[in-house]
Amino acid sequence: MPREVDLLPPSTEAARKVKVVVASPSRSGTLGLYMAMKILGYNTYHIYECAAINGLDHLKVFNEGMIAQHNRLSGIKRYDKDDFDKWMAKYDCIVEIPSYMGTDLLEAYGQDPDVKFILTERNPKKWALSVNNTAGQVVIAANKFPLNILKYFEPTLYHFFRTNTLAYHILAAGTKMGDKDNEKELVRFYENYIKNAKATIPADRLCHIHLDKDKLDWESICPFLGVPVPKEDYPGRNEPEKFEILVKDFLDPLVKTAMFRLGAAVVGVLGLGWAAFQYGPSFLV
Repeated sequence: MPREVDLLPPSTEAARKVKVVVASPSRSGTLGLYMAMKILGYNTYHIYECAAINGLDHLKVFNEGMIAQHNRLSGIKRYDKDDFDKWMAKYDCIVEIPSYMGTDLLEAYGQDPDVKFILTERNPKKWALSVNNTAGQVVIAANKFPLNILKYFEPTLYHFFRTNTLAYHILAAGTKMGDKDNEKELVRFYENYIKNAKATIPADRLCHIHLDKDKLDWESICPFLGVPVPKEDYPGRNEPEKFEILVKDFLDPLVKTAMFRLGAAVVGVLGLGWAAFQYGPSFLV
């Protein structure tokens, strides 16, 4: 059976060679880096780009990629560099995605001497709290009424919530918010990932920034990338309130479509029931 990545239609744009990989997990200044890299002229792939710009096909690939890399019993062939290149063919900078792929993506691009890496780091407990205040809230909403019903009436909505659920499952080792070991598992994931990323990425091509000690700005990344400092201010941090606005703007039209389809389905069922009531059971035969 072909994988979702195998089914991706060819990009209408010329394929780009990856130049920069931002290995940082979400909630580590990554949305600011996504916007910053775009200002610097990179065509940048971030989870927002995956969902809001590329939509259903890319969400399916992201879901499949996470399952393939983390569930060895899934029967899905793990992604390699050719798969990553096909998935993000029109992009030359990748942000956040590596943290959900184990170290496979880092290893794949680490073999290319022309690829540079940025890794931001922060206090693990503060990171865990931030994850629960953002992605964790999305997972909770996805499993509560009415979204737990509506998501089945809009494929992009369904796969967006599935992406967040799978991602959170990876970060929290299957625990849920409120579980006794939830914070401990989030911290464990973060510490292990940062350690493994540092061990995997070639040190001479790594720009490491500790957000609790260092400043994340143009001066900290532009010399490393070999590009001039822009006149624009460095993009602001993505606080939870900004995250909520981004998610709401993306979800609102999808939810409205799902509500319309649910309403149409209910009307259809009621119509069949009324016809059966009027004309008898033979109407349904």
